[in-house]
Amino acid sequence: MSKINVEKVAAGSLENSFGVPAFAVNMLALILPASAMSELASRGIDIQAILSANKLSTPYSSSFEVTEEGVQKTIIISVTADG
Repeated sequence: MSKINVEKVAAGSLENSFGVPAFAVNMLALILPASAMSELASRGIDIQAILSANKLSTPYSSSFEVTEEGVQKTIIISVTADG
């Protein structure tokens, strides 16, 4: 089963990571309004690109910066397939 990986990196060190089953992202795409999908894409979370990469079994990775409690962190979203 494919999954979407989310990692949080601070100062070059992995701080947290988790996986979300791809079917859950598919369900999210069905219930979110187009305006929400567009807003997420503008912030670096392109649900349609994630789903397309998953469907085509192609690599996908996107990252964006956030500030959490005054610390700059990088969020990385990637698609992998379990073998």
